[in-house]
Amino acid sequence: MNLSQLYYFQKLAELQHYTHAAEELFISQPTLSHAISSLEDDLGCKLFRKQGRNVRLTEDGATFKEYVDGALSILDDGVAALKIRQGRLSGTVQVGAIATVRADYLPALVLEYRRKRGNLIELRIEQGSTNELVEGLLEGKLDIALASTVNDPRISFTRLFDQSMGVIVQEGHPLASKEFVSLAELAEYEVYTYRADLPVGVRLDAFLRANGLEPNAMRLNRDSDDEVMLGGIVSREPVVGLCLLTSSLLPYRNLKVIPLLEPAARDLYAVGVLHLADAHLSPVVKDFLSHVESFPVSNQLLP
Repeated sequence: MNLSQLYYFQKLAELQHYTHAAEELFISQPTLSHAISSLEDDLGCKLFRKQGRNVRLTEDGATFKEYVDGALSILDDGVAALKIRQGRLSGTVQVGAIATVRADYLPALVLEYRRKRGNLIELRIEQGSTNELVEGLLEGKLDIALASTVNDPRISFTRLFDQSMGVIVQEGHPLASKEFVSLAELAEYEVYTYRADLPVGVRLDAFLRANGLEPNAMRLNRDSDDEVMLGGIVSREPVVGLCLLTSSLLPYRNLKVIPLLEPAARDLYAVGVLHLADAHLSPVVKDFLSHVESFPVSNQLLP
């Protein structure tokens, strides 16, 4: 038994097809077949069974795979640890991020990671809603995502920080002179806020109902995906916006940001790092994930 056989076994177990596995391993199919046969001879059992054009793990193969995955993961971590010491860790991390972290938290996170690791690691960052990013994780298009919490056993979620919900108005608006605004006061106004089908929209509706307000009975305009859109609307018209108080609002100089009176508004929206719960993460993904989880978070909320 040798290390190459274990990597070949792991790849075949993942793809369940000799031709596809050989292509990804950059070897011929006969070479792969011979390596697996030799491994089975060494172990004295069958690891795969044929199923049409594919193969499936036997019970022995499934048991063996658990140990192979663990052993190779530890070995990869050891190699990565040496590369980190030598400043040679490289690879690609596919990162998804919701809009609310892209103006302040994410840039600070990336800059600090570059200071630690240099530029050998490529971070491919794309924006999307939490639902879109979860879909990207499940489809294997993303390694990790910075998004809101999800109720899905396939997804691991580590909480990083919370964002507050508050009110935005123009400087001359009647509410602009207030230090705090209550939800009851908002019932008197036409309010612009998030789409109801977004995770933040769902969380907002639950918050309103918990405080005795029925969203459908309020005068809510629910056209917006994020604070950029909401800030743009309120900056142009003397209307009321109800949104997360993030740095995406900072470019709009004529806005007054007012916290809500209700204490639950201070930590209404949890933001965290997500990845597949059972995913085999590469050393570079593990390294970036560790950086995210240990990165000190300053207060991302506007006063």
